[in-house]
Amino acid sequence: MAEFIYKARDMQGADHTGDIKTPDIRSAATLLRKKGLIVISIKSKGVPSVKFLDKFLNRVSFTELVIITRQLATMISSGLVLSEAVDILEEQQTNKTLKKALEEISQDIKGGLTLAQALGKYPDIFPKLYINLVKSGEASGKLDQVLLQMADGLEKEREFKAKIKGAMIYPAVVLGMMLVVITIMMVFVIPKLVALYEQSTIELPLPTKILIFTSNAFINFWWLGLILIITASIALNRWNKTAEGNFFLGKFILRLPIVGKIVTNVTLTNFNRTFGLLTSAGIPLLESIGIVSDLTDNPIFKKTLKDAYAGVEKGLPFSSLLTVSVFPQIVGQMIRVGEETGKVDEIFLKLGDYFESESDHLIKNLTVAIEPLVLIILGVGVAFLVISIILPIYKLTTSF
Repeated sequence: MAEFIYKARDMQGADHTGDIKTPDIRSAATLLRKKGLIVISIKSKGVPSVKFLDKFLNRVSFTELVIITRQLATMISSGLVLSEAVDILEEQQTNKTLKKALEEISQDIKGGLTLAQALGKYPDIFPKLYINLVKSGEASGKLDQVLLQMADGLEKEREFKAKIKGAMIYPAVVLGMMLVVITIMMVFVIPKLVALYEQSTIELPLPTKILIFTSNAFINFWWLGLILIITASIALNRWNKTAEGNFFLGKFILRLPIVGKIVTNVTLTNFNRTFGLLTSAGIPLLESIGIVSDLTDNPIFKKTLKDAYAGVEKGLPFSSLLTVSVFPQIVGQMIRVGEETGKVDEIFLKLGDYFESESDHLIKNLTVAIEPLVLIILGVGVAFLVISIILPIYKLTTSF
């Protein structure tokens, strides 16, 4: 018999906590329901419910979240009861973490909790935006429509992320190979050439001296370089956690050539698409601003949205508050049109598609620009190596 710690609520709304001994967690939930209690949470006593390694190996991917959202939306819109739909999803899962979560979510729904309340127990799997949209769908009685919209939005987001990752593969592979080649040259090739040159009495050319110095530093002081990199990374990370450092780095990234423009467009894509989902689900504008502000990573955008939140609270139109700072003029103008026509949700979704297209073009252009730049760097590096190696050999041969 296993021992579990439970939290539950009775029909009068009073909370109950305690221990219960049953063969498994399902039996514990069944026993509590027979007592007339609505289960809030059940955890194994003294043993973590999910071990760290198991949680890491069986983490729920974004793709899995997209798939179960689409499947759940299809089943609910077909008229299937919510708890039965979740049970079907649970039976289909091979991911242990997701399977267990869906099993407990099903139990919670059968115990009287709403889907949003049940999902809220798993913030590592279901983001805050996801839970808020489900909550809105349940409150409006349009859960099937909201789930379908969420599935469409998540699929677009997945495709967008895949495009960004795909565009970054080539530069990452080239840079990785460059580092491998440089390491091999510095550790294995150059030291053998140095031994050959030391046997001669010729004066080594400057490029060769630079290469030998670099190789010796690489071999003898690699640990110092590693310490410096680790120390700098820790210091930068700690500074980024401060309000001042986070704001400075956020502004610095946005001001970088090309990269800043890409980060801005990617942020605007997520901003507009998220707002479109929230407003189309019937979530009030002020609440939507708060949710999007929490989900935004860049501190510059976050501050602008918090200022906009305060402005909307005072009665100012949202569109007028986005005509400053990092938001392009088109955003405020388009939202103003949406406010006047009553189609704000459609405007947000269209803006999301527009900035996604802009981001896609920028990333493709960056990839195209990187190729000749990488070739130039490789050419200069190879030329330097050849000159540094050939010049002493040429001097040796001409000295005889």
